[in-house]
Amino acid sequence: MRLAEGLVHFVKSVYASTMLFGVIPFKQNPLWSLSPMLAPMAFLLFLSVYGIREIVPYALIGGMTSIVVANSITMESDAAFNRLILKIESMFVLTRGGLIPYAVGLALGNLINALPGMLVFGALLWTLAGVNQLWSWAVFLGALAATWAIVSMVGYYISTFARDIRDLWVYSPIFTGVFSYLPPVFYPLERIPWTELKYFAYVSPTTAPARLMQAAAGLVSITWTEALLLWLLLLVHGSIVFVLLHRRLRRPI
Repeated sequence: MRLAEGLVHFVKSVYASTMLFGVIPFKQNPLWSLSPMLAPMAFLLFLSVYGIREIVPYALIGGMTSIVVANSITMESDAAFNRLILKIESMFVLTRGGLIPYAVGLALGNLINALPGMLVFGALLWTLAGVNQLWSWAVFLGALAATWAIVSMVGYYISTFARDIRDLWVYSPIFTGVFSYLPPVFYPLERIPWTELKYFAYVSPTTAPARLMQAAAGLVSITWTEALLLWLLLLVHGSIVFVLLHRRLRRPI
């Protein structure tokens, strides 16, 4: 009975946080979702104008990934703003659920801003790249959900070090570029010329999900063993960031 009550309270807390930091701001200004779409859409337009058709499916997958990354990493500025300027994070600490439902709701709120761009690029993948099998989209959703969770935790972790909100303005574009454009997200891993760099690319939490999505779209060929290792790598990335965040939140911020 207590477990059921705790679960209901947790869901209500997540719902309230999501409405407060996601749904309501999106209704007030839907243009929040436009900014993360501009860079991948411009890159896609560039490829289409110059007739580089074979790269377009990679650009669509990269675009979906970069939209999720760009919206998720803003967790660092959102959480810091709530703590330093609005002073409301301490209010959530004192609630029954604590920080976890607040953080989950904040991350879901950022995901709401990513949905329009994801739908646009998803529709283009369906029509232009012919990705129309249900199992492919199941892989897509799983990989993007893992990317959202990991990058959101990275953003929250960064926010705990902020002492001035202006310190964080520079980090979102940097991490978006580092996670979205440098690793093999807009291009296949095979295009990296050196073997050492191929292994180093897996340091980024976006390499594994991008490769899984590329395989699901039929762009690259991977074995079942490699697919399993890629999912395990996502679990490792998430576990490492979670442990770091958990240890950080146990200390006074």
